[in-house]
Amino acid sequence: MRFWPLRLRDGHGATERRLRALVNQAPSIFFVLDRQGRVVLAEGRLLRALGRRGAAEVGGSVFDLFAGAGWVLDGVRLALGGRTVTLRGEVDGRWYEARFAPVRGAGGEIIEVVGLASDATDLHEAEERQRRQASRLATLAEASRAFAAGLDYHATLDTVTRRLSELIGDSALIRMISDDGLWLVPVASYHPDPARAALRLKVLESSPQRIGEGITAQVLRTGQPLRVAHLTPEVIRAQMKAEYRPFLEGVSSLLIVPLHHRRQILGHITMLRDLGRPPYTDEDETLLGDLAHRAAQAIENSRLYGQAQAAVAARDEFLSIASHELRTPLTALRLALDNLRRVAGRDPQAPQSAQLERVLAASERAGQRLENLVEALLDVSRIHMGRLELEPEALDLGALVTDAVAGLDDELRQAGSVVEISGTALAGHWDRLRMGQVLTNLLSNAVKYGAGKPIEVRYGPRDDRAWITIQDHGIGIDAADQHHIFERFERAVSSQNYGGLGLGLYIVKRILEAHGGSVRVESRLGEGACFHVELPLRPAVPIAPPPRLR
Repeated sequence: MRFWPLRLRDGHGATERRLRALVNQAPSIFFVLDRQGRVVLAEGRLLRALGRRGAAEVGGSVFDLFAGAGWVLDGVRLALGGRTVTLRGEVDGRWYEARFAPVRGAGGEIIEVVGLASDATDLHEAEERQRRQASRLATLAEASRAFAAGLDYHATLDTVTRRLSELIGDSALIRMISDDGLWLVPVASYHPDPARAALRLKVLESSPQRIGEGITAQVLRTGQPLRVAHLTPEVIRAQMKAEYRPFLEGVSSLLIVPLHHRRQILGHITMLRDLGRPPYTDEDETLLGDLAHRAAQAIENSRLYGQAQAAVAARDEFLSIASHELRTPLTALRLALDNLRRVAGRDPQAPQSAQLERVLAASERAGQRLENLVEALLDVSRIHMGRLELEPEALDLGALVTDAVAGLDDELRQAGSVVEISGTALAGHWDRLRMGQVLTNLLSNAVKYGAGKPIEVRYGPRDDRAWITIQDHGIGIDAADQHHIFERFERAVSSQNYGGLGLGLYIVKRILEAHGGSVRVESRLGEGACFHVELPLRPAVPIAPPPRLR
């Protein structure tokens, strides 16, 4: 720092003049302070921007030079402590960045502080814009996660209003356009004070508003946001219904944005800021517009999900009712066929006996298929409503397999397939009826898609579990279809070529899961399919004791 010895001499040296000219033209302030914080030197073009003059400031306090900026005093203290630091702070409405460094004497002691301050307003504002942008993106990402966290309609609405209140403040209201397109329906309201939130919702519910009324009409008509930075009593009286005045009590600023989804306006979000808080800004409006877009998508998704759930529930209820109603005529049909068979059996030598036998057999098979379909629909309803009950009892697995194969004798004969059974004797506690369904459904599947080729059934024990495999050599199942064939109404083939409702494997899976077991398939197109069943020797349900004899 050769400048200071030159500065303290006669002031007419060429080097000093050059340095002074350089410092005076620099867009900064070059200053020196003694240990008491008094100005020893202050030069630079930036002094004029502060309304200061270098010579006049000499001998004055650093607070006079920088208009009492506390952050400058912090820099001086740190420099007097031996540190070189760079700090940024505000002076007269602008931002400055200054570097403070200690000046040591011959003995190493600190005798002065030297500093260089520059106007950093543009840099500070650019960094603030970048920070706000990063914060905005983080807010949008966090809000998107929160909005998409659930699919329940009302829970989603509550989440949206709460998060908007937390992110933008102070309270939020959502109103949706009614199905007939005439009314605004309040669906969610949030305020940190639950009593105020409840009051506002009560006011809105007691005073219905048409979509063309009030201050919101403009938002819904144009699809553009509306910001009332300063909500005065005059604005309230001129543009809002008298019934809503309790709703707006204590509100100083208002921001309304539409809820858009696929070019359709679903409703609007209203943000309300309480008295004593700063008014909403352009930044708030932009942020709320982005949040509203995400909120609209989440709300619409949850609404559609709710409709789908309701449709599924209605379908299941219909299937349950239809299945029960179909059982009555099926029972009557079976009784009529039984009576007809008894009548025909009185005279087996009659000329029409052979033809009647064929018609009766075909009718009984058709009736049995219809009865199986009705039972499948009933089982789906029971499973969906959690009413699939098990009644385990001691059973021989080999006998279950043999009985299931015998029950499909007619289907096997018509398909031209034979079943080969082999296994190790094994006993367990299972539900007889339900395990019969499992085996019958898997065997029927093998007969239907087995192309008339042999079917192999194997079974045996493995550790404390039982296993069964049913292998056919038919058309096989594509790998892409294997993961969903165990779901309701799912099929791996066209219903035009193969009958059925796509429920058999779904019922198999659910019955085995109720026993604590599982089912999977291994298959390749054109090479048949092998279904693997595993289940514990005792299901994970309490076994009812046998009834007492009276």
